[in-house]
Amino acid sequence: MSFTLLPTNAYHVRPACSLFRVQLHILFGFVLGFLMALGTLLLYNHYQMETVQQRQHTTATEYWQTGYMMALQEVATEADTVQQQLNERVRVLCMVLTSPSQHASHAQHVKATWGKRCTRLLFLSSEEDVELGAVPVVESEADTYDDLWNKTREGFRHVYERYFDDYDWFVKADDDTYMVMENLRYMLYAYSPELPIYFGYQLVRYGVPYMSGGAAYVLSKEALRRFMTQAFDNATLCPRPHKFGIEDFYMGVCLQNVGVQLADARFAVSGDNKPKFMPLDLHTYMATDNTTEISEWLLTMTPHPVERGLNCCSNYSIAFHYTSPWRMYMYEYFIYHFRAFGVQHQANALPVQLSTEEVTRLFPSNYSADDGPLVDLATQNLPDNF
Repeated sequence: MSFTLLPTNAYHVRPACSLFRVQLHILFGFVLGFLMALGTLLLYNHYQMETVQQRQHTTATEYWQTGYMMALQEVATEADTVQQQLNERVRVLCMVLTSPSQHASHAQHVKATWGKRCTRLLFLSSEEDVELGAVPVVESEADTYDDLWNKTREGFRHVYERYFDDYDWFVKADDDTYMVMENLRYMLYAYSPELPIYFGYQLVRYGVPYMSGGAAYVLSKEALRRFMTQAFDNATLCPRPHKFGIEDFYMGVCLQNVGVQLADARFAVSGDNKPKFMPLDLHTYMATDNTTEISEWLLTMTPHPVERGLNCCSNYSIAFHYTSPWRMYMYEYFIYHFRAFGVQHQANALPVQLSTEEVTRLFPSNYSADDGPLVDLATQNLPDNF
């Protein structure tokens, strides 16, 4: 074995290709490190944004809850006693329809505002949301506007099976509806929940009266019982679930066919014949410009003149549709916080409770259990796709 020794003053020369590989590795490491740092920064920023948004929502809802309680303490009056009586005697379950995409953008603001004054608040969705209080009643693929009739049916089934014995009145509302629960209870107090009756804003379609779904409607305990035990599974009395079903119209058909009285809320409070459930937002009714018009469908389907301005609505109005979240908080402020110095509203006595005969005279019905369906859709000359 032989070795070749280099002179002591000789240097080893690295091939050019090896030096290029080293430079390439350094460049690759730099680029990779930059991308990892950028990705980490973006993820952290996204996390921060979500955290800030969640904190803002939590702070906002806690602020409004705290402000609401403080306002009640500051203006303790005789009206508090009346409201306490109403809260105890008129137990209302609020069933609010929503969807997963609306949980954060709409439903949570219902919960932070008017929803907290329901005896029980329940959100119906296609996904469970424990913090919100949402329960799934339909599958995700069936949670669309076209399937609203089926979702409403399943919502009432859920409520009937779990909560029927605990409440007197059952509200169906959307997550863009704002309700004044004190006025609702004031109206309902005069009526027994054992009467088959439901209240809302009356519309007429194909000659059939019913209550607007967007403006919210309210079923008595007996109305819900009849809907579930007599109408729900009877295709002769109540349309089966299918796409494009008109939810509020179908509900009116089902209820009338089992003897539930339609009570136009205009006439539900003595001495006040103005609308109390509003299918549009308040801004539309109050607008003074020429660009904001009352929708043609509402003018056509409402069986009475639709007024604008201060005559549009009852002083004891109950519900407004198409209400954005910021308007919900605005209503909260003006109803529960704002005070005009020196202006006081005297507490009203509770209304006189009406007998069955008085309610029948006020809201007459042609229903007879022996005459078959009051509204027979097969004879209504409806469109083919109805």
